[in-house]
Amino acid sequence: MIKRLATLLLVGASTMTLIAAGTANAAPDAASEGVVAQADSKVLNYTWRRQETGYWCGPGSTQIALSTRISPPSQQTLANFMGTTTNGTNHIGLVRNALNHFAGTTWFEAKNMTDPPSQGQRDLLRRDLVLNIDNNYPIVANVVSGWRPPGYPGGTIYHYVAVVGYRAGGAEALIADPAGEGSGGGGWANVPRAYWISTHNLGTWIGGKGYAA
Repeated sequence: MIKRLATLLLVGASTMTLIAAGTANAAPDAASEGVVAQADSKVLNYTWRRQETGYWCGPGSTQIALSTRISPPSQQTLANFMGTTTNGTNHIGLVRNALNHFAGTTWFEAKNMTDPPSQGQRDLLRRDLVLNIDNNYPIVANVVSGWRPPGYPGGTIYHYVAVVGYRAGGAEALIADPAGEGSGGGGWANVPRAYWISTHNLGTWIGGKGYAA
């Protein structure tokens, strides 16, 4: 908490390039270090990666998230580190550990959200979204239907996605989805690689699970 409060007091100079969701596919090590001034919107440089198995959404999302800061390890390496099995990645704390380990940081914390989220949890998610992205750190969210974005298949879905940008002052979040373009299976053909959703809906989607930020 001291680290986060101190971070808010620091303002560094940086030139920010806003990248449209359809073209945000830059080199994985392009993000700069340091604290940047808050803007109305910002998208991190990231490389989209498709999940390589039907149950590697955790490694896939973590690989996308790490691509904003480093040249990330393979999904196999991440799956091994997080103990991912055919049942998936067990909880968001395993993703937090992988993000901190491979990015060489202690920035990431695991935050749980009730179902439905409280207003305080929704407010914290929006604050974390802006704080992370402004400081060139992504978010990985563990989500579960109920709520789902347009194009998603039906049924109960436990999933992980990377969050790599915000706009409208944090009211909307940019999702990089490793199951997009059919990577999650035949029912995922209409899910794009990246899409904008409201941060309120993101909170509902996470409800009952958590996120690493």
